[in-house]
Amino acid sequence: MIWHVVNKFDRDACALADRHYSRRKIGSPQFMPPGQTLVLLALGHDAVFGWWRPHPDSGLIAMNGLDGWTCTIFRNEAPHRYQSSDLILEAEHILLSMHSCGPDGLLTYVWGAKVRSSNPGYCFQMAGWRKRGRSADKRKTLWHKPVPA
Repeated sequence: MIWHVVNKFDRDACALADRHYSRRKIGSPQFMPPGQTLVLLALGHDAVFGWWRPHPDSGLIAMNGLDGWTCTIFRNEAPHRYQSSDLILEAEHILLSMHSCGPDGLLTYVWGAKVRSSNPGYCFQMAGWRKRGRSADKRKTLWHKPVPA
């Protein structure tokens, strides 16, 4: 197993988040939105993955109206040690072994203009995810993976 579960205040996870394009406040002691979260840190402290969804008991819904778990951050600084698609698949397995998923499955947004890849979202595609649309502001691609009920 590559990942271990940490909390959203983990210093090593926060440091990785500080180097991700989605980070809003660099140096903040935590990096996940309010709600239900699952944060995974690679054993080598060189990759972070964060799952989020509104807490089911809160009555809140995600801004996109979808009911599922969203990857809000994935940063892999050890691409030669870990294949990104393998990290995603293991993160999915851990999440689904701990939590049920909403009817919209697994979701993430990739902001193509802010990633260095010539094929943004390719690692999610290799893990079985498919493009589902665009964000409301049209800057990010929505990726989706269904989860059997």
